[in-house]
Amino acid sequence: MQRRGFTLVELLVALGVAVLLLGLLLSTSLGNRRLYVLDQDRTAANQNLRAALDILVADIRQAGERLPGDFPAVEIRNGSELILRRNLLDVSLVLCDQNGISGNQDNIPVADKNPPGNATTAYLEACAFRDQNGNRYDDRIDLWQSYRCNSDGVPACKTGNQREVVRAYIYDPLNDRGEWFDYDGEDASGVKIHKGNGERWQHSYSNLSRLYILEERRYYLENGILKTAENGQTGKGLVANAIGFQIRAKVGGSWQTTFPNSNQNWRILEALETTVRVKVGNLERVMTTQAVPRNVFSR
Repeated sequence: MQRRGFTLVELLVALGVAVLLLGLLLSTSLGNRRLYVLDQDRTAANQNLRAALDILVADIRQAGERLPGDFPAVEIRNGSELILRRNLLDVSLVLCDQNGISGNQDNIPVADKNPPGNATTAYLEACAFRDQNGNRYDDRIDLWQSYRCNSDGVPACKTGNQREVVRAYIYDPLNDRGEWFDYDGEDASGVKIHKGNGERWQHSYSNLSRLYILEERRYYLENGILKTAENGQTGKGLVANAIGFQIRAKVGGSWQTTFPNSNQNWRILEALETTVRVKVGNLERVMTTQAVPRNVFSR
């Protein structure tokens, strides 16, 4: 019996069927690949958004701790920058210099052993020297020194160039301005602390300006990255691939993108709404949440 091979027509038909099957298989594989990449992008975007908002909400809820209503514990700038502050110590200090402070003045008087005869009642009450333990340092300075010296985990205070340094903040409620400085020691007079960063004051500060040891978080968008900067330092990345960050405050039932406005007490805040938008690959995701600083209810 004689065998014969495939005809050219049969080969062409078989080849066409094979190409069709391979095309269907390739199309299915590419489709599955696109779905996989899309799912990965969606997961990454959701995780980034969720992580960022979890951190934001936690910071919002703690904002204003141990801070008075006339201090800017919560700030919104142009709806795109959020600043949250809380006081880390129960004790704040007061600038006790009737001429104020400015320029290169590094020793900051925060108590007065010999107040002038024309001192106001407010000055006498805020700046009266207190020394219950008899160590010739004002008791409030003792508390600040203890915090500073413990900042490295070792209670004993170091000296010279090795002494501990913490960030502190001065705020002038009369002129509504403040700035960060390095607090690195106490003067032997027992009534002054030392500003150690060697820079001039950016502003002048009036008598009875306040000094705090704060924690500050500033959130802002820069070059596609949502960043957070702590205590006036350089910002660090929080969320990559960010294309939008909006923040607004609810006050008196209305929303505003700048807060506080002139003479507004931060405790009138009803809610903060934050919106973050990210783009991963071709996928855009947006998430919005609202939170209330729990300290608005404290008086």
